[in-house]
Amino acid sequence: MKLKPLPKIKVRNHVALSPLLQKGGVFETQKPKAVHRRERRQSKQQLNKTAWL
Repeated sequence: MKLKPLPKIKVRNHVALSPLLQKGGVFETQKPKAVHRRERRQSKQQLNKTAWL
């Protein structure tokens, strides 16, 4: 009985794994809806923390 040949291991692209090519950081732009949503949530939380009476 013959054994099946093992599949070759796929070589990863080491250049693509470089931290310099990763997304995010200083250059990532914020979406206007996300900024607005964050500001609304923070203001609501601040209003909930205040003692009204």
